[in-house]
Amino acid sequence: MSAPTSTILSIPNELLVAIAVAGQEDRVADLNSKTQSATFKSEWTLSHVSQRFRDITVGAPELWTTIETDVSGSEGSVKIRKLYLERSRARQISVALREPREYYILEEGLLDLDERVGDIVSHVNRIRWLRIVLTAVGWEHPKMLAPFRDVAAPCLQHLEIVSTDYDAGTGALFLSGAPKLRSLKIDGITLRLPVPVWTATLTHLDYSASDPDIYNLAAITAQCPFLTHLHLHVAYNANRFHIPTLSFLHISIGDEPADYLSRVVDLFHSPALTELIVHGSHGDQIALLLSLKTLPHSSFPSLTSLTFLTGSCPCEALDGDPPSHSISSPPGVFPALSHLALINQCYTDHLIQDMLGPASQPWPFLKVITLGVKNDSLGSVRDAVEGAVISKRQRGEPLPKIRLLRAPASLEDWTEDSSWDVEMSW
Repeated sequence: MSAPTSTILSIPNELLVAIAVAGQEDRVADLNSKTQSATFKSEWTLSHVSQRFRDITVGAPELWTTIETDVSGSEGSVKIRKLYLERSRARQISVALREPREYYILEEGLLDLDERVGDIVSHVNRIRWLRIVLTAVGWEHPKMLAPFRDVAAPCLQHLEIVSTDYDAGTGALFLSGAPKLRSLKIDGITLRLPVPVWTATLTHLDYSASDPDIYNLAAITAQCPFLTHLHLHVAYNANRFHIPTLSFLHISIGDEPADYLSRVVDLFHSPALTELIVHGSHGDQIALLLSLKTLPHSSFPSLTSLTFLTGSCPCEALDGDPPSHSISSPPGVFPALSHLALINQCYTDHLIQDMLGPASQPWPFLKVITLGVKNDSLGSVRDAVEGAVISKRQRGEPLPKIRLLRAPASLEDWTEDSSWDVEMSW
C-alpha cells in the first residue's frame, strides 16, 4: 500500500488562514520604504489557487487589512483597493498611500484624485496605521492631504507623512481628533506651531529626517506630555528641551567642532533617559563628552545605553589629530552606563586605548562595549582591544564584554542584530 500524500490543497481551513496571516505585520513594516516596490500578498495569491481557497481567504477579513495603493494607478488597482476595503469588513486597517509623481493640469484629473483618496477617507474610522507619501513636485498644499484635514480618526495609532521632493507644509491632519494616536513620523515636512491637539497623546515622535524649525522644537515637544521615544535632528542653538518622561533619544547632528556634541546633549533635561543614540558624531566629540564630569545644565543618572554611529568620515583619511581629551576615568555625565557602542567612528582605536589602557580607571557598571568597524580599520581596532585585554589582565581588573562587528554599508536601519560578529582570539 502506498503511503498517503499531502498537498497544499489538503491544508485545513484554519491552517490556511494562519499561513496567510503570518507576515501581515511585516508587510506593514515593509511599507516604510520611500521607493515603491512589489510586495508579495499571500491573501491575493491564495485566493486565486482554487475555489475552496478563494472561499476561505475571501471569508477571512483579517487577511485584507493591509492596503497599499498609488492613487495615480490604473483602474484595475482602484478596483483591487476597493476589494480590500470591502473584504476587510469592519476590521481595523493599515493603509499606505502614495501620491502621483506629477499632476496633470486637468480639472477632471484632480477630481479623480480626490475621489480615489476619498475612498480611503470614507473608511477613516477603521484606520489604525496610516502612511502618506507625497512625491508631486511644486505643489505647496498637496491635494492628497486635504481630505484628511478636518476629519476624525478614532482608531488611528500610528501616522507617517513623508515628502520626497519638497516641504509640504505643516501637515496638520485630523483636526477633528485622533484620540488614540501614539506614534508620529515626519519626513520632509516642517511641524509648526500651533500643533494639532492629538500631539498631547503621543509617546513616540520621529522628526529626524526633516529640516526642522530649531527654535520651535522644544515648544513642540512640550505639547507631548507623555513622550517616551524621540528621534530628532537638532542643533546646539535650539532652545532647551524639558521632557521628564523621555526614556529613548536618537539625535542626529551635523559636522561640527569637538564641543558641539556636548552642547547638544546639554540641551536635554530628561533625567529618566535610559538610552541615547547619536548619529553623525566624531571621535573628538565623543572623547570630550565622555571626559566631562558634569554638564552645565543636564544630568543623566538613569542612562545605561549609549551609542555613537556615523556614516562616511574623512577624519582618519586626512591624517587628522586623534582626540586630545582623556577619558581614562568613568564618565561623570553617564554614571550608570553599562553598554557603550561605537559604530563606524573615527579614532575608535584611540578611544579604546584611552578607556581600557594602562592609564585607565575601572568603569564600575560598564558590561558591554560594541565596536562596529569597516575592514580598513579592523586591524588597528583589534590591536587596541588586544592591548586592553593584556592591560586589564596584568592589573587583575575586570574587562567588559567586547563585541567586534563589521559596520554595515548603510547605517539608516542599523541594529546590532543586523551586523556580523567578527571572531577574535586574544
